[in-house]
Amino acid sequence: MTLDPPLAQTHAELTTIDLVFDTLYRIGPAGIPQAHLAVGMPVVNGGKLQIALRKGVKFHDGSTLAAADVVASLERVRTTPSRWTLAGIAAIGVTSEGIELTTVASPTDVARLLALPATAITRGGKAQADRPIGSGPFLVESWDRKGRIVLKAFDSHFAGRPYLDQLTLRWYDTPDGEARQFEKGDAQLSSRGVAVFTGVQPKFRADDVEGPAALLVFVGFGRVHLDVMADRSFRRALDLALARGALSSVTSGERVSPSRTPLPVEAGGPMLDAAGKIDDLVGAKRALADAATRVKALGPDRLAGLKLEILIEDTRPDDRELAERTAHALTKLSIASVITAVPAATLRDRVKKGDCDLWIGQLAAPVNAANAWWGAAFAAGADTWAEQRLSAGTVDNAAAQKAFAERLPIVPLMFRAVRLWHRTDVRGLGFDASGRPSYAEMFLHGDPGRAPKGGKP
Repeated sequence: MTLDPPLAQTHAELTTIDLVFDTLYRIGPAGIPQAHLAVGMPVVNGGKLQIALRKGVKFHDGSTLAAADVVASLERVRTTPSRWTLAGIAAIGVTSEGIELTTVASPTDVARLLALPATAITRGGKAQADRPIGSGPFLVESWDRKGRIVLKAFDSHFAGRPYLDQLTLRWYDTPDGEARQFEKGDAQLSSRGVAVFTGVQPKFRADDVEGPAALLVFVGFGRVHLDVMADRSFRRALDLALARGALSSVTSGERVSPSRTPLPVEAGGPMLDAAGKIDDLVGAKRALADAATRVKALGPDRLAGLKLEILIEDTRPDDRELAERTAHALTKLSIASVITAVPAATLRDRVKKGDCDLWIGQLAAPVNAANAWWGAAFAAGADTWAEQRLSAGTVDNAAAQKAFAERLPIVPLMFRAVRLWHRTDVRGLGFDASGRPSYAEMFLHGDPGRAPKGGKP
């Protein structure tokens, strides 16, 4: 797991970053950007965009956030895989009231991109490691790197101190670990249900809340068998061999929308029809045969000797099932595979180095922000197509759909919502437009109600 904003990608990372750091803007419930560290929306002045900053904002170490921190943070983004978020900004400078941007993008598009977690402001714009320093509503009190991070309320947060004094976030490497803890009454929240077995009641009565389907799960490509992974016809073969309809069962009760594109319906993406939910084995084998004309390892005489590795993160139990579905699609093409579960840091490092064949990844963005989805999806596959279009201002959906289908930088599997079960004494829990829980607005009220025996949780 990383808490360095430009490097974060998974839902867990982005959720935590949202609590520890602040961005210039936030995406409101209707998908409209709202000023956060900024005083208001970007203002056009002399052909440039000017953004005034709030005065007196404090970092967790007590230092004052200045325009230089903002410029340094955004400039560092340009050196990371998240550089696509600033592709449309040619220059960033300091003004007496804040910062000034040289850009061809519209004020609204700029504000929407500057609301993404990758553009969060760090002290001096420095990379974040074990003890991250942000200005967000919580500061990191401890982090054991084994699935547990303790956050403490930041008394000096400019937008107001959180209601909770402390927030402990845990990650589990078994499907039932979280539900088991909630069932016993040892946790106030669970994203895996209220009990390990259907029909069993938790200690305390539970309610639930669900966010938008703003989490994309996909298959990414590594470089161990580079000739195979880089071939677009092979990627197309895998895409066609995957039966998306079967993925609807990979859920803990939250809403799941199988997809073949990285654009949710709310952002203008197509609704997957019945034909799109089943596999096209004839088309997949045709695509594989085409790939075999260029890649020797895919030829009929050598295919039996090919074995691909699929990496998954060991704290995301559902990813194993998704990897198994991917392995089954490869089996249809007579390609063997093995699934390897590794810690988050290992997965990130190996993916960065290309030290794998396939991997299961996640992307999260405001559900109706098309530019953000295209930028993130192409970037996840190390493809600069969307970045180049964003440098000219925006991405045309029709052109992006065509380019994505041709290039397949990643293979989308499904969009999923996050559903949280919570004790009845937990109030204020909701989700933003990116599907991140509003932990900073949570508070406890009253006593948790006991779940009746044999009754409704």
